[in-house]
Amino acid sequence: MDAYDDDEWADSDFEEDTETTERPLEYKPSYVLIAVDTDKSMFENEETESYPFKVALNSCYELANSLALSSQNSVKGPVGIVLAHNNTVKSNLVEFEQSVPDTIKFLKTLKGESKNELQFKYERQQNFDLADFFLMCKNKLLSIKTDVYKRIIIYITNDDNPIQNDVKKKFKLINESQKFPSFQMELVVVTFNPNFDYSNLYSEVLAASNSAPIEKVSSGTLTQKLKSLVQRKHLVRKCKFYPFEGNTDSYFDVAVSKPTLTSRILKNMHVTRDTQKEVKKTIQQNTADSYECIYSKTELPIVINEMERQNLGETNLPVGYTLAYVAKPRLKPGWVIKPPYLMEKHYKETLELFDIFWQFCRDQNKCLVCYQKLKRAGDIRFVELVPKFINGSRQFLVRILPFSPEIYYNPVKTGCLEFTDEEENAMENFVDSLTFNFSVDCFRDPVESKKQAYIKSQLLQEHMEEIDDGVESNEIIDQRISESVMMLNSVSLFEEVGSNKRPRKAANPKSKKVKQTE
Repeated sequence: MDAYDDDEWADSDFEEDTETTERPLEYKPSYVLIAVDTDKSMFENEETESYPFKVALNSCYELANSLALSSQNSVKGPVGIVLAHNNTVKSNLVEFEQSVPDTIKFLKTLKGESKNELQFKYERQQNFDLADFFLMCKNKLLSIKTDVYKRIIIYITNDDNPIQNDVKKKFKLINESQKFPSFQMELVVVTFNPNFDYSNLYSEVLAASNSAPIEKVSSGTLTQKLKSLVQRKHLVRKCKFYPFEGNTDSYFDVAVSKPTLTSRILKNMHVTRDTQKEVKKTIQQNTADSYECIYSKTELPIVINEMERQNLGETNLPVGYTLAYVAKPRLKPGWVIKPPYLMEKHYKETLELFDIFWQFCRDQNKCLVCYQKLKRAGDIRFVELVPKFINGSRQFLVRILPFSPEIYYNPVKTGCLEFTDEEENAMENFVDSLTFNFSVDCFRDPVESKKQAYIKSQLLQEHMEEIDDGVESNEIIDQRISESVMMLNSVSLFEEVGSNKRPRKAANPKSKKVKQTE
C-alpha cells in the first residue's frame, strides 16, 4: 500500500467539476531575463577558467540544460540572456523565442571559447548608461504578450559604480527603477565581488524598485539561484474537505499541490544497451470484459466484470479529505514515507472555514488528522495537516501517517549501548572518515540518468554523454576509512559471527530432476 502513489495522483478522478474546461488553476510561466555585465571587472581573475563572465555563462548553460526535459508546453524557453551594453544588437545574446535545444548548443559552444576570445568579443569599451539598459530590459519583458506569473530581471555584475558618480545618470537610474513594481517586475542583483560596495548606488536603486538586497554568489550558488527563479510547472488538484465525517453535504474546496517533482519519461523508445539501437516492443493490451480475482492458490478464481472490479475496493468515504479529529502532531523524525503535499484555500472558495481551522491549529499548536482518499476505490490513509505560512499565504503541510507495520525499530539488546571512551573515539573517527560534502548529484538513478542522456543526445543531435553514477570507487573508500577501521579492530568492537550452515559432503553438479521424454 503506497501512501502517495504517483499513478493515484496522476489518474485520480476527483469531483467532476475539476474535469471541466474551465481549468481554474492554470499554469502561468515565469520569464527570467538574465543580464550579464561586460565590464572589465567581469574578466579579471587570476584563474583563467573561473573568471566571473565565464562562470555566468556556465550557470546559464546549466540552467538551459535543466530545461531540456522539463514539462513545459513549448520548446521555447522561459529564459532570455542579454549583455550589459547600450547597443541593442550587441546586447542580445539569447532571445525568448529561441528554442531550448538551440540555446543549449549555442551556450555550449560559447563557454568553450578562450578567455581572450570572449573578452575581445564582449568586453564593453565605451560609456555605459545603466538606466537605458534597464529600460531595454523592461521593454523586452513587456514584449511577451502571453499571461505570465512573474517577470524577473537578474543582473550579474561586479561593478559597484557603473555611473562614475554622475548625478544625472543616478537620478535617471533611480527614476527608471521605480517603474519596475508598476509593471509587476522584480529586479535581482547578484555579484561575485566580495568587496562590493552596495551602499554607494545600489542600495537606493533596490529600495526604489522594492527589491531584495544584493546577494553575493559563487560558481555553485549562481546556478542554484537561476534555477530557483524559473517557475516550474507542477500539478495542482482541486478537491473537497469534509469537516464532518458522514456528512457529504457540508464541505469547502481546497487546492492540493506537490512541491517536489520527479522526472517522468513517457512514451520513450526502447533501445539496446550497448549500441543504443532502437528496438520495436509491443505491449499486450487487456481488452477482456471480465477479470479473474485470485484469492486462494487452491480455489478457482472468481470471475468479475469491469463494474465489479471498480467497486471492489470502494468505501463509504468520499474522495478528498475527511476530518477525523484534532490532536498534537504525531509524526516523528524518520517517519517519512513519501514527500508531503501542500494544501491551501481554493481561490474561488468563499467560506472562511479554511482560515478558521488554520488559525486554531496555529494558536493551539495542533494539527488536523484526516482520512485521505485520492480516487474512487483508492487506498485510505491517515494524514496530518500541519499549519504553515508559505510564500505569504496560509497553507497546510499534508504529511502521511504510517501504519504500525510500516514502522521498523532496530532490535537493541539490554545493556549493549555502554561503550568505553576508546570505543566512542574509534566510532567517532569512523563516522568522520565517512563524512562528505553532500550534493544532489551524489545519489542518482543510473538507469534514469542514461534515459535522460539518450533523449538529450537525440534532441541536441550529438553523442550521448557518459553517465557517472556519482558513487566513488571501492578503492578510494577503502583508502579513506582504513585507519578508522584499524582503530575499530584494535578495540575489538566488532565480533566475528560464525556460519551456521552445514558443510556439503560432496559436490553434485547434476540435478536430480530428470526431464521425462516420450
